[in-house]
Amino acid sequence: MDHAASAVVPYARAKVNLRFHPLQDPYEARAALVDHLRAQRPFGIPLTVTPGDTGPGFEARTGGPAYRSALTALKEAWGTEASFVATGGSIPLVNGLARAAQDAEVLLFGAQDGMCNLHAPNERVLLSELRNTVVAMAAFVREYAADFAAARAARDLG
Repeated sequence: MDHAASAVVPYARAKVNLRFHPLQDPYEARAALVDHLRAQRPFGIPLTVTPGDTGPGFEARTGGPAYRSALTALKEAWGTEASFVATGGSIPLVNGLARAAQDAEVLLFGAQDGMCNLHAPNERVLLSELRNTVVAMAAFVREYAADFAAARAARDLG
C-alpha cells in the first residue's frame, strides 16, 4: 500500500515557522500557536505537536550612519527608495551580535522580490538581484566610509 498511486496517505506532516513581534515573549508566542493548532484539530484526528527551539525576535534600530548609508546604497543599486517590510526573522546570531556590540548597527536586508519563494524548495534568485546586491554592498562601503571620515574630521576640528 505504501507505494500504490491511488492510495490515500494516512498521515500529514508539516513544519511551521512562526514570526512574532520583537517585543513578544517567544515562548508565549510558541505556546499560543500550539494551542491554536490543537484547537483546530478535527474530532477523532490525532495530532502531535513537537515544539522546536525558539529565541527572541530582533528589531533593528534605524537612523544611524550605517542605516543612512544603506538607504543611499540600496537606492543607487535598485534605482528606487528601499521598501520597509517588517517580515521578521529568527537568526540567533543577530541577537548575539546586538548584545555583544550594543553600539553597533545591525542591518539586514533581503535582496529579492515577492515572487522569489524565499526559503522554499523552488526558491529562485535573479541575476539582476545578485548584481544589484553587489552594487549595493560596494556603494554601502563607500557611503559609510565617507560618513565616518566626515564625522572624524568634524570631531578633530571641534
